[in-house]
Amino acid sequence: MASQEQQGWYRVAARELDRIPVSDDSAVNDAISPLKSAAPPIKLGAVGSTGIGSSEWGVAAQELQEACRAVGFEAAIEAFTGG
Repeated sequence: MASQEQQGWYRVAARELDRIPVSDDSAVNDAISPLKSAAPPIKLGAVGSTGIGSSEWGVAAQELQEACRAVGFEAAIEAFTGG
């Protein structure tokens, strides 16, 4: 996948991540907030890079996986190639 396409998908992912409600006091909820901070949404039509894939993102993603496992769920990542 070309970098331009990858960044476009990352921008979509960051906008969707921003739409996840965080309301209860739980470890999973607490782990989502750092992901949102690592990859803030970029407005539709705007060009820019997200924080997805950064070291901050990696740490936050690991914390979310651990929080999910602690409550009996396994986090998963969906990936695909473009063309």
